[in-house]
Amino acid sequence: MQSPDRFLAIDALRGLALVTIFINHVPGTIFERLTHKNFGLSDSAEIFVLLAGVGAALAYLRPFRAGDAARQIFRMVVRAVQIYAAHLVVLVVCGAIVAAAALSYHDPRILEAMNFETVASSPTESLLGIATLGLQPSYLNILPLYVVLLLMAPALIALVAHKPRLALLFSAGVYLAAQFGAVPPSYPQENAWFFNPFAWQLLFVIGLCAGAALVERRPIRRPGWVLPLCMAYLAAGLAWKQLEFYPEGVPGLPRFLWDDDKHLLSVPRLVHVLALAWVVTALPLERWLRRAPALAPLGWMGRNSLVVFSIGTILAIGGQVLRIIGAGDPSLDVAIIGLGLALQVGLAWALEWNRSGLKPQRVEAGAPVSAQR
Repeated sequence: MQSPDRFLAIDALRGLALVTIFINHVPGTIFERLTHKNFGLSDSAEIFVLLAGVGAALAYLRPFRAGDAARQIFRMVVRAVQIYAAHLVVLVVCGAIVAAAALSYHDPRILEAMNFETVASSPTESLLGIATLGLQPSYLNILPLYVVLLLMAPALIALVAHKPRLALLFSAGVYLAAQFGAVPPSYPQENAWFFNPFAWQLLFVIGLCAGAALVERRPIRRPGWVLPLCMAYLAAGLAWKQLEFYPEGVPGLPRFLWDDDKHLLSVPRLVHVLALAWVVTALPLERWLRRAPALAPLGWMGRNSLVVFSIGTILAIGGQVLRIIGAGDPSLDVAIIGLGLALQVGLAWALEWNRSGLKPQRVEAGAPVSAQR
């Protein structure tokens, strides 16, 4: 990260991640083939978690160090509760959409296709699982990860504030524990946590450390050899993806060191998103964004990420149901993705308008408002 004032860039990158998450959450469309998950090992989920760490540092680290730790911890807990509530609302609405389709077409296979069959077959157990985050239907498993990350954040930020190297070492230890079986409990099914938070917290902590450098206006050393090395790794990731290279095993090495495993954030995926971040932050993003008002909608979306993501998830599940009913008509794909993105941009604009008046607010460098959304 070249500059300590990258708030517009952070918002825009978060907004871009929201766009690609929405497209990827309607699988099988012609647009899904264009998202960056097809050109490397990581995808928008890794970007979003990394930026979440950066944003948390921008929002909480300075007052945490200034002696206001208790209030910042309270804010983090409140934010975790907000995300938990958003997850429950989104899950209920998405479940209602899927149930309505199954009832309307008298086809319970729609429940199976959307991974809601457990809710239908075991409603009592499912209620307990949903409330405890132990039941997570497909595409409804990102917000539970953020709930856990925010509940872990006070301890992680305290470490980053005083001993960043110790924070990274501790986080790496938790990551290794996840690779060898540590996972939050699931109910009523096993292995419901698609994103194991004990693995993904390492990427969040790396983001915290990067955000701490921004807060301190401390330049990050960029040795000349790192950029070409990162570009070479990205090229290798592209080849890996295009050649569909999925080895069955590497003798003598644990799986997380060579596998493309999103559930446990395997090392190849982790290194890929960090290499991508290194290359992207070498670009003059801040200057480009200030000269390109057409990209402002990405910033609006990024500054209102929870609401936009929640509505986008509901629209994506609705889009999946429509594709099942419409048999994958390409014109339907265009309508689903185009209308869905337009609604999300419109919502983000309305939220900006509500906050700052008739014209959406343009966040200036040095005003870390984006990190707090």
